[in-house]
Amino acid sequence: MRTKFIQKFQQKYGPWALVTGASSGIGTEFAKQLAATGLNLVLVARRKDRLEKLKQNLEQNYNVKVRIAPVDLTDPDFISRIRKVTDDIDVGLLVSNAGMMYIGHYLDNSLENEMKMIDLNIKAPSILTHHFGKKMTERGKGGIIYTASMLGFMGTPYATAYAATKAYEVAKAEGLAYELKSKGVDVLALNPGLTETEMTANYDFSAMPMKLMKPEKVARTALHCLGRRTLATPGKMNNMMNFFAKHLMSRQMNTKMFGGFMKKTF
Repeated sequence: MRTKFIQKFQQKYGPWALVTGASSGIGTEFAKQLAATGLNLVLVARRKDRLEKLKQNLEQNYNVKVRIAPVDLTDPDFISRIRKVTDDIDVGLLVSNAGMMYIGHYLDNSLENEMKMIDLNIKAPSILTHHFGKKMTERGKGGIIYTASMLGFMGTPYATAYAATKAYEVAKAEGLAYELKSKGVDVLALNPGLTETEMTANYDFSAMPMKLMKPEKVARTALHCLGRRTLATPGKMNNMMNFFAKHLMSRQMNTKMFGGFMKKTF
């Protein structure tokens, strides 16, 4: 990254960033790229062993401070456990990246899993936003990134609930970005298409018109768009599909098209 960019990034979003879902995929890439900017990190995920390994790697390679919070964000009291790690530091950037996806017939997913997905994809980011967002407005600067999805732009058969949770994050980011701009806080919804992560590993996306992206590019897009845009979609093909979906096709047509694609993934 360019020196000037790093200096501005540190000034606006430092000295600490918190990343959820940091133990794999896009979350790990966020952690690495933020460490490269010189920001200290709080890494949140369920798997303590992975967090410890990532902490060691980041501290050795980037000369930053790293704290870990092995927390399940679907637990009712998760914020109190995170506060034990963060109350004595200044978190200037929240990366709400943790998420859960189910692909298949909506009624085949258990109600328990449905509620967990809502808790992880909607409830947890809301709690984190209230806690850290208030602190950012008090300091007069900061940033919030939500990892949403392209599927949040349309009703998506066979990923019905997942797409709905991401639509919530997209709409929240747009509204919150307007509200918090005068407070010096930037808000971004990152809307990846298919990405090579643990979340997509168990499904067959070969029928899709776009290939799976690498997590590195997805995270990089978000960090470079923060403060410049409210919505960011990585990849030329994904942006082309967004253009067609928004300007040339009705919502009904989009749902029908993606229903045909998604039906072939499981």
